[in-house]
Amino acid sequence: MDVLHNRLHAFLLNLECLDVAGQRDAVYSEVMETFGRFDPPAGDRSHRWDLDLHGVQGCGASEEEAIANWKRLARAQCKLDAEDDGFITVHPELRQKGAA
Repeated sequence: MDVLHNRLHAFLLNLECLDVAGQRDAVYSEVMETFGRFDPPAGDRSHRWDLDLHGVQGCGASEEEAIANWKRLARAQCKLDAEDDGFITVHPELRQKGAA
């Protein structure tokens, strides 16, 4: 799947433009739209928030920490990094079309 059709790339780029409250809202919306999971601590069984979205799983002691850990792991999976100038560069895979 190329960068233009990969929802994870687009979602990460959108998150970078939002504040913490906006990121939280965006994550909840994306979880509902894509059938992901964002589970709060389960009573006395767990103290962690678990986020599973677009095949990336992150967890943390709070919602904010779970989202931050998920973003870090998702960026690593997508090779989406902020450069020194603060811009995010996406390098799509190079594919040769046709016969070599």
